[in-house]
Amino acid sequence: MELFSDKPALAAAALTRLAAADLESGGKPPGRMQVFLGDLVMRNGPDILERVAIELARQHLASLEELAVATGRPTARYLDQIELAAAMDEEPDGGKSGLGIPPDFGEG
Repeated sequence: MELFSDKPALAAAALTRLAAADLESGGKPPGRMQVFLGDLVMRNGPDILERVAIELARQHLASLEELAVATGRPTARYLDQIELAAAMDEEPDGGKSGLGIPPDFGEG
């Protein structure tokens, strides 16, 4: 039986909510995302992770596009900043946001 959260789009949204909850709680209790993904794989097989990853990327891009429209800046600029921070394996804001968001993300 497929659960409501087994649909890739809903699983991706649930995973994002878990990430937000982990950030708010300072990472305690740890491992909620891992437990969620483990349960998802147990019910649906490992292929579900690929589908969830694709859906996460789509949802992330949609959020960046909304930000770009709201700020009048191109989506590509935000993607470039995220990619650069990831390539440097650091959070340019010193980890304050916990999200890997550059400090000048919405500036300039």
